[in-house]
Amino acid sequence: MMSLGAFFLVANDALIKLYASGLPTSQIIGFRALATVLFCLALMAKTGWALPSLLGRDLLIRTGFTIANVFAFVAAVIALPFSLAVFVDMTNILLIALLAPFVLSERLTTLKICTILVGLLGACLLLSVQGLGVGWLIVLPVLSALAGAGRELWTRKLGPEYSAVSLTLYAALGMIIVALTFGTSGWIFDQPSAILAALAAGCLQGIAMILMTNALQTGEVSFVAPFRLTALVWAAGIAWILFGEKFTTMDLIGASCIAIALLMLGLGAHSTPKQPDHA
Repeated sequence: MMSLGAFFLVANDALIKLYASGLPTSQIIGFRALATVLFCLALMAKTGWALPSLLGRDLLIRTGFTIANVFAFVAAVIALPFSLAVFVDMTNILLIALLAPFVLSERLTTLKICTILVGLLGACLLLSVQGLGVGWLIVLPVLSALAGAGRELWTRKLGPEYSAVSLTLYAALGMIIVALTFGTSGWIFDQPSAILAALAAGCLQGIAMILMTNALQTGEVSFVAPFRLTALVWAAGIAWILFGEKFTTMDLIGASCIAIALLMLGLGAHSTPKQPDHA
């Protein structure tokens, strides 16, 4: 679920960069969130799922992290090369693995520490090539990574009371409110293809977030979350095919380090006893 969700998430970002990058960031997020809300409501009407309480500190924290993640990442996708924005954003996996023992009381094993180090090495190799010459704009995906780590940790902390659909719906409603708060005076309405692209991206994002949230609620977060790194594979392929971005030997070595980290984590999960689930 996490790998498939990562694909839909990258596809949504590619759609935005290809067809909607001429719109203001707040308009892109507002229209995309609107499509996500409609998608979630249609799904809930079909399945009969009920909305849990809107109140709760952890829910508000999770929604805040999600909004910050989306705004920072959309700005990064528009301003930076596509692969660079995704590669830097994926470093949130390292933060998740490091913080999960403190936020969720998950066990930090030697294998997980080695996984973090190998993944960090791969990220550093990628950044050493991709991050040159972008200046302060590199802060955008870094902020996105920090907020994304918080979102995924608090997704698991909320527990099964909140379904993946309800969490996605709440976050999308929050994005609409924030987008409208920034103001609509600069919004553009004479580019119907760009607006349709933002709406289509919202549907893809809704599917992605539901899949990824279900994955986080089902498995141990420090095990499940690294499989979001498959987004690097999807991003590299899309960047090469659609945007003509080139990759060096150092990029390939960095990606290989990340693949090794995922393999190490997967082998460790199957070779150790299952830990108690932490809500």
